[in-house]
Amino acid sequence: MGSVGAKLSCCVLVAALLPILFGCGGSGGSEGGGGGESALTVYAASSLTDAFGELKANFEEENSGTEVRLNFAGSSALLTQLEQGAPADVFASADEAKMDDAVSDGLAQAPQTFARNRLIVIVPAGNPAGIESYRDLARPGITLVLAQDEVPVAQYAKESLTKANAVYGGDFSERVLSNVASREADVRAAANRVAVGDADATLVYTSDATPSLRERVEVIEIAEELNVVATYPIAVLEGAQSPELAQGWVDLVLSDEGQRVLESYGFEGAS
Repeated sequence: MGSVGAKLSCCVLVAALLPILFGCGGSGGSEGGGGGESALTVYAASSLTDAFGELKANFEEENSGTEVRLNFAGSSALLTQLEQGAPADVFASADEAKMDDAVSDGLAQAPQTFARNRLIVIVPAGNPAGIESYRDLARPGITLVLAQDEVPVAQYAKESLTKANAVYGGDFSERVLSNVASREADVRAAANRVAVGDADATLVYTSDATPSLRERVEVIEIAEELNVVATYPIAVLEGAQSPELAQGWVDLVLSDEGQRVLESYGFEGAS
């Protein structure tokens, strides 16, 4: 009986300790998992939405426990957010001017060019306004939309239209801009207005003509001599919470893999 009693006492003691032991182990495992997670915040021009979305999945797969948080908007809006103290690790702009401002404001480290782009005209499927060429954008009665004036794509559009003055007449750009009925937050917003038939045309980047968009619009090319090259720089931000992860993202974008993804979405290579 003494032996049986001892065994029973032992079982009772172990049973009492089990919840404590497993409770401590469970808690430690949960805290360890939470502590191992990290986040990377990337501010990127809206034209990068699809390409960076794919790179996000690749980066998270290669960096277990890391969440990439992508914030897309017009480069000018992103710069304003950064100037107002918004926390971010990486900035990818659709033009060099916005990046230069970020550098001069002490917000960004040395930038690197990672992609280039060109302009196209898009019209709604069926082309109800009968726009056949770049020149037709100046026709009276055409309803155009463009991104807000400070957004890079609008600046590139103005540059291209000014080039066309020498071909289509000195007031060509003025006549085109007089047809602009509204200014949208960014290039994707302008593209969507045309896709749903709210406008006759807009100027977007080649990369914006995604397969899903092409189902709803038609593309009109701009002659090379009238087009412009959009340059995209990327930089780690001075206030990056995860500088090593931020540099890892930049390295991915500049890598052969990153360049392949960008080119698959219509961007031109960095070199």
